[in-house]
Amino acid sequence: MWFNCSSVENSSEAALILFQRVSYTLTFVVALPLNISALWLFYRIQHWTDTHIYMSNLMLADFLLIIFLPFHIFETFCPIKASELCTFLICVHYSNMYVSIFTIMVISAHRFVAIKFPFLIKAVQARRKLIARIVCFLIWIIVMAICTYFQSNMHKDKLKKCYERKPELPLDLSFLLVLEIVGYLLPVAIITTCSTQAICTLVKSMESTLQHVEKKDVLERKRVVAIITANMSIFIICFSPIHLSYLLKYNFPGKSETLTFSHVFYEVSEWIATTNCCLDAVGYYLLLKKVFRDKT
Repeated sequence: MWFNCSSVENSSEAALILFQRVSYTLTFVVALPLNISALWLFYRIQHWTDTHIYMSNLMLADFLLIIFLPFHIFETFCPIKASELCTFLICVHYSNMYVSIFTIMVISAHRFVAIKFPFLIKAVQARRKLIARIVCFLIWIIVMAICTYFQSNMHKDKLKKCYERKPELPLDLSFLLVLEIVGYLLPVAIITTCSTQAICTLVKSMESTLQHVEKKDVLERKRVVAIITANMSIFIICFSPIHLSYLLKYNFPGKSETLTFSHVFYEVSEWIATTNCCLDAVGYYLLLKKVFRDKT
């Protein structure tokens, strides 16, 4: 492995590299302590539920993405020669991103079932934690299987730099369709449907029982509505641009010597998707705050 730390003469490319240096460094500096704190708090939980298992799986994916982020930051200063290491780093980065996407999808579906069909949740009470562990295990297996099957798309011969494909070589159409349909359209459809249905159920329950429930219960339901709305919005904001950029790069690949709009949009979108590891920490905080508040 060798590095090319020469200065960039193109002003547009220099501006993009500066953006990457600053943005990824800030993301790492913010996300690392947040996730380490969440790990420590999760370790203190004595009685885990299925929700804790799903959230810990999401936290694991975020943490693995974060600890490999310094390689991405280093490359903005000294581009790393395309090698097998680069293929591994790309697989790690995107595998953890899609594990996060699928885990958020499962959490949304689980929350919807708990709100809409509470008796169903009680019916499988004894097996809920086992089901959660199996689901999380399957998520990792599915993502790793997809990454392994389409590994040729990340081969070193197709890379310009360690984290950058040659712009004249778009993704295979079959891989693109899997990323767009399985990796985004299916999760976003499930998340938006489950979230909106859960919100509608909670709002209707507040309207119908407003005079018969305590103010504390009403405030708790409003809090849950706010959390569901925020989680859905964060998912759409973080992961929609990156999947739109896949389509742009596939349809407008550009040339190796030009800095095209599709390339700039992709790099910015990739950073936006990475910031999800910071925003997920807000969800950990709200969950853990409730856990430790209920203990007091």
